[in-house]
Amino acid sequence: MAFYETIYILRPDLTTEQVEQINKRVADIIAGQGGKILETELWGRRQLAYPVKKTGKGFYVFHVVEGGGPLVATLEAWLKINEDVLKYQSISVRKPKSGPSPLLPFEEKRPEGEAGTGQLANEEEEAASAINAFEDV
Repeated sequence: MAFYETIYILRPDLTTEQVEQINKRVADIIAGQGGKILETELWGRRQLAYPVKKTGKGFYVFHVVEGGGPLVATLEAWLKINEDVLKYQSISVRKPKSGPSPLLPFEEKRPEGEAGTGQLANEEEEAASAINAFEDV
């Protein structure tokens, strides 16, 4: 089986329930084609680079999917006819990336119970000490 990254942008005026319904329908399509979703990231409402269908913002959803080529064709056919989807794109990847996406909010990137520890905390401490050293001058 191959791996795919699929991203789609939904209308920004959709409610959370409507976004969940669309995500459930996408999951059903993927499961119906014999694939599975390895990861889902909700990137939230973001500003678009240019207006799409007279809309300047959109709700971004990102999936990492394992499946065959017909799965992507079926999924993109459904995304194309859905009026709530502004844009979509699927790409084939050799292997899925591990770890959090750089577009996730800062709070979601830290594992629970590890706030202020690890590599990120060390970088924050180094930055704070550099600022303090600069202020002492």
